[in-house]
Amino acid sequence: MNTRFILRAILGSLLLLGFGQAAFAGEGKDGQAGRLKVMTQNLYVGADLFKILNPDQPIPVNAAEIFADIQVTDFAQRAESIADLVAEHEPHLIGLQEVALIRTQCPDDIILPPGDPTPNATDVYADYLAILLAELAERGLDYEVAATVVNADVELPVLNLGLLDCPFPLFDARLTDHDVTLRRSDVDVTLSLSDNYLYNLPAPIPGGVIVFTRGYNIVDVDLNGRSYRFVNTHLEVSGNPAANFFQFVQAAELTQILDFVPSIAGDEIVVVVGDFNSDPDDGPQAICLLPPDFDVLGLCPTPYAIMAGNGYVDTWTVRNGAPDPGYTCCQQDLLMNPVSWLDQRIDHVFVRPPMAGPQGPNFLNAVHATVVGDRQEDRTVDGLWPSDHAGVVTGMTFRQKK
Repeated sequence: MNTRFILRAILGSLLLLGFGQAAFAGEGKDGQAGRLKVMTQNLYVGADLFKILNPDQPIPVNAAEIFADIQVTDFAQRAESIADLVAEHEPHLIGLQEVALIRTQCPDDIILPPGDPTPNATDVYADYLAILLAELAERGLDYEVAATVVNADVELPVLNLGLLDCPFPLFDARLTDHDVTLRRSDVDVTLSLSDNYLYNLPAPIPGGVIVFTRGYNIVDVDLNGRSYRFVNTHLEVSGNPAANFFQFVQAAELTQILDFVPSIAGDEIVVVVGDFNSDPDDGPQAICLLPPDFDVLGLCPTPYAIMAGNGYVDTWTVRNGAPDPGYTCCQQDLLMNPVSWLDQRIDHVFVRPPMAGPQGPNFLNAVHATVVGDRQEDRTVDGLWPSDHAGVVTGMTFRQKK
């Protein structure tokens, strides 16, 4: 029986029993002083992908609109601004979401013969990870991939309205989504684990279903003689009962997996970052469709409530500094709004103390956190915001053993 199956079986049992924090304990760390700086950033593919679900237009037209928007929001240009933000703060670990790999195929073979819907485009149009790493290296920054997970991998026919150098009326565009954790060169990785969530939102389209697969990275690291667990994720969006359900079970799965995946170093401080699509003001409960038939409305805790209920501290709420709403979402789809539209706080940095060991609940000495990518000077030369999400950089100092 493989580890993934065991974890899923454990999760299934816990979903039935409730969502209290599991009593996983190992040998406590020695509590020596530690400083850790982390960053979370949703890169934004560059378009509203839910446009593909527009029932008033055929799929190739919807796909053409998305592809055109991605061209307008030019990630190569935005990556320069994001790399500047990283250079300004130099975090030890970075959690990236919506790290897109876009590939094309000319001509289309989904509608045209042979009519094959399998994602098979191989011509790289834009590799967001490679683009960003090149910009970081150009600034003398030494970051490497510590973990990556492949999420949704979708290929669709696109009406070619001059979007691609292709002499056919249709081409295929393939979008492969990733969550990626980067480590600074002075951070040693002792464990790396990535996977997809058990339950992911299916969205029907003419001729099939698109599944918005989501995932996570778990990375154990050593830094200056101290061990940490760093987790990066992107949960489903909220806004309708079906999506709320998938948010709920993904957050629940993540907290339980973190309680049951042992670490080489023993019990560690756990830092969880990402786009949770959950604002503290959304809760504590949301209406969602409940299994097994998904035709009964019930109350589901929000991801934010699940994290808080499992002992994770929202670092923004304990940060040093003047009051600040900490909004991270969302700019206009084309990123051209002259004044920031941010009015939600859905990108978070959570931290949980070791579940065993000497430090106890008073493990945080200081927290310094800031939203990044929301200033006018962060915009690109063409006036684009770096992403539709602002990022968050959080520095934490942990208490010594007494």
